[in-house]
Amino acid sequence: MAQEVFNFHQIESLDWNDFIESEENREAVACLSCWPKSWSSNGIVIYGAPKVGKTHIASLWAQAANAIYVLRSAFNENPRVLFEANCNFVIDNFDAFVKIDRWMFDFFNICREKGRYFLLISRTPPSLWNIDLKDLKSRIQTLSVINIKTPGDDLLMKIAKKISKDFGITISDEVLNYIMNYVTRDVSTLSETIKTLDRLAMQKQKSITIPFVRNYIFSKQE
Repeated sequence: MAQEVFNFHQIESLDWNDFIESEENREAVACLSCWPKSWSSNGIVIYGAPKVGKTHIASLWAQAANAIYVLRSAFNENPRVLFEANCNFVIDNFDAFVKIDRWMFDFFNICREKGRYFLLISRTPPSLWNIDLKDLKSRIQTLSVINIKTPGDDLLMKIAKKISKDFGITISDEVLNYIMNYVTRDVSTLSETIKTLDRLAMQKQKSITIPFVRNYIFSKQE
């Protein structure tokens, strides 16, 4: 009988000590960790593919800068409401929002007026954003834009070890190398694969070994 599994390990560690700095993200780390001295304007844009560390690094900056995350519901209100609190701002998945040009233009101007800072997180660079308001386009062009690149093999291995540690998963480097050779080499797929293998191993009351991983991978291909 398969063992029932409860999700005790749900939160990945979000701390500067846990953040894996590498060539792919070094520019973003340098910029955000040296805020506000390293900022040439009130806002920064950080973009990159899913699971490259954007959320983690934004969380670290938010802690240091006393920043709040702007929720979707805020776009239906006057942006000045946000400035009643003495804080800075993070807008995540910015490129997913549509028809907020006027709101963002006003938000941008109020940030300048009150000396507040904001971080825009996106999957795509500003050049691909669907912005019709010319005045907003010109303001966004004044922001520093930083790309967190897709991780290479060394960083992927470090991330795989961090995922295993954060979720309390026992898995050897040899097995992690084997997994990386047989799954799509991106952080999102790697993370989901490791957590799925852990869940299946707990259900079957087995260890995550190369034969166990091989059976899982080949069963998905059938």
